[in-house]
Amino acid sequence: MDLFDSINRRKSCRNYTQQPFGEERLEEIRGAINGFELLYPDVPLEYRFVTKAKGIFKVQAPHYLMISGQGKEKESENAGFLFQQLILWFDAHDIGSVWLGKTKDMEDANSKDIITIAFGQANESVHRSKDEFKRKPINEITNAPENTCIQAVHLAPSGMNLQPWYLEESGDRVLLYKQSLKPPLSLVYKKTEVDMGIALCHYALACRHFCKPFVFHRKEEETNKKGYRLFGELA
Repeated sequence: MDLFDSINRRKSCRNYTQQPFGEERLEEIRGAINGFELLYPDVPLEYRFVTKAKGIFKVQAPHYLMISGQGKEKESENAGFLFQQLILWFDAHDIGSVWLGKTKDMEDANSKDIITIAFGQANESVHRSKDEFKRKPINEITNAPENTCIQAVHLAPSGMNLQPWYLEESGDRVLLYKQSLKPPLSLVYKKTEVDMGIALCHYALACRHFCKPFVFHRKEEETNKKGYRLFGELA
């Protein structure tokens, strides 16, 4: 399923009916998840559906999807990459959803939980027009604003709308940088790697839509780009 169109219209929904989905629809969602690609196939993730959650950004929804790992490196960006596909799949099926960074399972809290997604039938439109997206000017996140795959990243959601990435086109490759957050923000926000995975998901889906290869090599190191670290290379 081509999810590219949903990149250009998907909206975070925070107002839901409290009518839960039946088991048939939940099984359809499980099947969709099983069909999505991982950024790192050798870094496994787990998920579970729950109906009760708590957190400072609590949204009252009939369903919450808790994403967890095993405490390994790269799990957070893997989670962002994999489950942003689900967020876009929800949009394509007129289901509301929103990422929740600090929401926990009320009944079975797991120290390996990475992040949560609230979802269900929304009491509002699940779509928006491109001019309703609130994002940095694209020139602030790249030196190649005409690159259609980078344009897809420009619309990617991120915690607190930080958009903590910069994509630098250099010859036949694109260097992906991650913003280095400073106190006090760095003390309270710990989901930047999830955001990077979400950005890479948009880039990968755009590559697929425009029949371009998607190859990502993880490389984290210091650079001379002030305020950023190299996160990886796209070829």
